[in-house]
Amino acid sequence: MSKYQKLQDRYTALLQLNQLSIDCADLNALLEQVHHAIAGVMSANNFYIVLYDQTFSTLEFVYHVDEKDEMEPRKYALSEFEGTMTSYVIETGKALLATPEVITQLEQEHKIDPVGIGTAGVDWLGVPLIDDGFVIGVMAIQSYSAETRYQESERDLLEFTAQHIVTALTRLQDRGRLKDAVDARTRELMQQIRDREKAELLQESLYRISELTNDPDLEIDTFYSLVHNIVGQLINAENFYIAKYDAKNDELFFAYFLDQQFNNDDGYYKPRKLSNHFTELVLRSGETVLLDQQGMVDLHQKGITIKPETDVLSWLGVPLIHSGELLGAMVIQSYQQSVFFTEQDAELLRFVSRHVASAMKRREIANDERKTYELLEHQVKLRTAALEDEIKQRKVAEEKLKHAASHDILTGLPNRAVFIDLLNRAIARNKRHPEFKFAVLFLDLDRFKVVNDNLGHHAGDNLLKEISTALIDVIRDKDTVARLGGDEFVILVEDIEGSEGIFEVAKRITSLMSLPFMIENQSVFIGTSIGVLFNNERYDSADSMLRDADIAMYHAKDKGKGRFEVFDSSMHKEVQNALSLESDIRKAIDNQEFIPYFQPIVQITDGKIIGFEALARWPSDKRGFVYPDDFIPLAEETNLVMAIDLQILEKSCQQLMLWQQRLGLDHLYVSCNLYCNHFFNLSLPQDIQSIIDKTGVQPHQVRVELTERALLENSDVVLDNMLALKRMGVKILLDDFGTGYSSLSYLHRFPMDVLKIDRSFIHKVHERGNHQAIIKTIIDLAANLNMATVGEGIEHEADAQLLKSMGCDYGQGYYYFKPLPGDEIESFLLSKS
Repeated sequence: MSKYQKLQDRYTALLQLNQLSIDCADLNALLEQVHHAIAGVMSANNFYIVLYDQTFSTLEFVYHVDEKDEMEPRKYALSEFEGTMTSYVIETGKALLATPEVITQLEQEHKIDPVGIGTAGVDWLGVPLIDDGFVIGVMAIQSYSAETRYQESERDLLEFTAQHIVTALTRLQDRGRLKDAVDARTRELMQQIRDREKAELLQESLYRISELTNDPDLEIDTFYSLVHNIVGQLINAENFYIAKYDAKNDELFFAYFLDQQFNNDDGYYKPRKLSNHFTELVLRSGETVLLDQQGMVDLHQKGITIKPETDVLSWLGVPLIHSGELLGAMVIQSYQQSVFFTEQDAELLRFVSRHVASAMKRREIANDERKTYELLEHQVKLRTAALEDEIKQRKVAEEKLKHAASHDILTGLPNRAVFIDLLNRAIARNKRHPEFKFAVLFLDLDRFKVVNDNLGHHAGDNLLKEISTALIDVIRDKDTVARLGGDEFVILVEDIEGSEGIFEVAKRITSLMSLPFMIENQSVFIGTSIGVLFNNERYDSADSMLRDADIAMYHAKDKGKGRFEVFDSSMHKEVQNALSLESDIRKAIDNQEFIPYFQPIVQITDGKIIGFEALARWPSDKRGFVYPDDFIPLAEETNLVMAIDLQILEKSCQQLMLWQQRLGLDHLYVSCNLYCNHFFNLSLPQDIQSIIDKTGVQPHQVRVELTERALLENSDVVLDNMLALKRMGVKILLDDFGTGYSSLSYLHRFPMDVLKIDRSFIHKVHERGNHQAIIKTIIDLAANLNMATVGEGIEHEADAQLLKSMGCDYGQGYYYFKPLPGDEIESFLLSKS
């Protein structure tokens, strides 16, 4: 072949390779055609392409044709190829034309081993595949014949080919990721549609039950029947009964039942003294009981219950409890192999039980009230005639005196004394009649001081009058608006049916106060913050209720003003507890009280421990053992968590070094959570490097975890910090993946090594098909992005096996190990060594 013909063939091959990198839609087809094109211009009977995963130090032969050797299409550890020319090209990042003379020189320089894969031929030519400065693989050809030798021109051609292969690989990977993302989003939307339909049916059914519960004229037997009908639309409730408990006589009778197998003729639903039936199991425990046939048999064999009926295959019972009083039980059972009840059915039945118990108790109370009312009505009629004249004579005078003593001079509203009296009466009435409900709204004007300071006190007085009139228009006639003083108002809303009505009143007031008031020909914007407090049996005085309503109002101001907040019992202690806890946290940081607990992370294929997640724990000298949920939120709010994180990271590294020295375990690593603000601080890499230098651990033994929030704020600073950590050799894990923003855009942009799948998807995933689809998508996505995956919160063997089958790399959770202090972990590691 002439010199010019060779040049023409190479030019044609180069054009063909360039077009392949653009047109080819399949990796295998691309690699096969690349081989064909190269073989057209040089001897390439022995040709392979291997991809290198830097994160996991693995090799994968994606294409391999050889006259003598065969390579399985699987991933190999890079260590298996140590001393080979393939490994040499990966390490150097440069092409290698290895003639026998070059091979001998490399062996003498100990850069390759005398015996290794790829050293048995005459000439070997390999070039690196480089993407964005990183070696991602090797393409190589080899000659076993002295007649076939390679020159620099073949090396140049192979290097040029490598660039096109990298381009095509990147394009194909991007196309695959996009397709996976679109497919995952489509499946997610379809699941959302199905879930929404289920939720709408559930909401409608529960609303109908609520309507039945609030109908005082509905006969109890009819109520039971309608409840059964509604429950039957949500659960298979063909066999349903409500058993009522008579605590005085320790008896059980069936207020309602409908059963396919049993009836009163066979005595199944006759009243009885409490015994050891399954219904009594619910009554005695006061808890939901969900059993299959084997579970019922086991209870019988243990002597706890009677022998179950052979026809009963699934049994679900919930207690009927009202205000701590046990009224009875509600039960459904199945005689069909196709019908088995679940925890979701149990949760629904528990919800329904509260409404049924409320209806039963309300009818008892209503009956007692009716009798009392009839007696009082008779007595009132006897007294009314005698007192009527006296009342008429004194009424006018008393009303004038009361109004003067009980109303605010400026606004004409009831004053504090009157409101206190009305509120105490409402409290007393609620004590006598628990079904009587009421609420207090505590209002404070947000910008009243601005009006006073700028327009004067006269304008402020006029504004208070306007607001008083507006508030009266918002409430019902039977409710009370009062002025406590200054710019503080309170509203007593009595005889309420639920919280929603109160929320509507609060919303109307905040909306009204957001509008301008015309004061002295000038628009004034005022706004208000409202504390909402519902009655509760713990309140014995109006002063204590006003205090808590005031606390709720200040919470509304703290959260941005122009809003309302409902009092929570925790608010009362929150301020004092927060101040005390903050002081103790600061002292604990100074005293080095925070210590790491270690939860092992295992290789999911064989359960081998590869590292630990270090979790902050606080054995306080003052408070005893303080759980993370009790101090982490405040530590984050006050930014003290920054010091805690670095303290835990340093102690974890110290512990890792002790294990290496005592046990010789050099393969382990520690992974620590870092609060997102760490990544907003440019000193983070120096902080971590200082800890590494101080403790003596290797950078690759240190991993840091961050949440998605850190990626969405100050993204440029965060990216700089992450790149600096990567250069140090520290690996980066994205924690709780799937619960936040979860955008493909930041997964491409930020250099993460590992995705940790959030425990909310893992928990009982073997029972949740929709979660299985999400987890599979995350695992595949991570694999496509060359990231590892860790399943968090694994508690069941079935979940572990399912994650293993999906290809999840690592796992952690109580199924494997719970978090333990360092000495207990060391004892465990010592026992396994």
